[in-house]
Amino acid sequence: MIKALARSFAIVLLLAHPVNGGELNGTLSSRLDFYPENADGTASEGRSVEVKIDAFHDFDESRIVGEFIVREDEKDSGRRITEARQAYFRTPFAGFDVFLGNRQEFWGKAESKNVVDLINQSDAAANEGKSGKLGALSISAERYVDIGDLQLWYISGFREKTFNDSDAHPSSGLTVNSAQYARKDGKDADDFAVRLSSFAGDWDLAGSVFYGTARDPILTVAFGGKALNPYYALQKSIGLEAQYTGDATLLKWESLHGTQSSLIGTHNFSAAVAGIEYTYYRSFETKLDIGLIGEVQHDDRPQAAANQFGVAGVRLVFNDIADSNILFLLSADSKMDQSIVSLEASQRINDVTSVKLTSQFYNARTATSAYGQLSDDDAVTLTLNMFF
Repeated sequence: MIKALARSFAIVLLLAHPVNGGELNGTLSSRLDFYPENADGTASEGRSVEVKIDAFHDFDESRIVGEFIVREDEKDSGRRITEARQAYFRTPFAGFDVFLGNRQEFWGKAESKNVVDLINQSDAAANEGKSGKLGALSISAERYVDIGDLQLWYISGFREKTFNDSDAHPSSGLTVNSAQYARKDGKDADDFAVRLSSFAGDWDLAGSVFYGTARDPILTVAFGGKALNPYYALQKSIGLEAQYTGDATLLKWESLHGTQSSLIGTHNFSAAVAGIEYTYYRSFETKLDIGLIGEVQHDDRPQAAANQFGVAGVRLVFNDIADSNILFLLSADSKMDQSIVSLEASQRINDVTSVKLTSQFYNARTATSAYGQLSDDDAVTLTLNMFF
């Protein structure tokens, strides 16, 4: 159904492009992955190519929007995808902007983890961070009310998280079995969400309610340690977001509180991220902006790698014509048992080409910890993007 929807929207958008009021853009990405600590029997490197088409067309007060990707990977079937990340029709109705189709929406304020971001499923196998999402086939509506922006969401089906092959990266090395669901309708169960966002002075505020299938599965080892069983719980939760924006200081908060089912019952949970980012503008009498980042994570759900993580980082923005920037983050759990170091750096080469370098390095003292299972998944990735 999703592929058919993508094809239909693509045809409409391609036909509509020459007419005034539309726009069509594309990106061709070639990616090389290197795994310096790969275990025997796993990939030491990988190659993939991705084509992404972004388009929209206006019809009076309405708009049709599409974002389509096709990704082929040389070795990892988990990364191969044909996806309508967005393919929706927006139109005004009864004082609301109504959206019909596959749509992406991001909720959250923090840099390192976004516990309130519940609309779209993660395309985890893509290893693209926040930008790697799957489309959510939905009906949603938005309008501005007296106290802020109101969003209403009905999501008609569930998208399972993508996983890399067992000999690819990052991976536990185990085969992932078919998923189990807490809800009797499984993938066909409906999800509902409401969000209200507003501001007060220098503060951006938001609150949300979610009822549906948890986006992250609970993974348990099966078949004598040879496979993983994913279990998607029923989640009922309330999310809170706040961000203070000063001249040089950002204060960030997001939290999620509620209940989540498991194979043995229903449990209360809480998850939160609190952080600060302070920026030194035009440092050393140059155009360079230096942002210092500090965050603390708490998450007592079984899906979390650990209950508490501390995060420190540096963001460098060079404010040059090449749009050069670097983001470095170090995350470690409260027991200093496991940590991850990540780096993102990107730069435009010219008007139609850019390059991006990313890396993740995992460390763990305990082999059975979440990051201990990723000891051979250190990765360095180079991506060349060409725009057309």
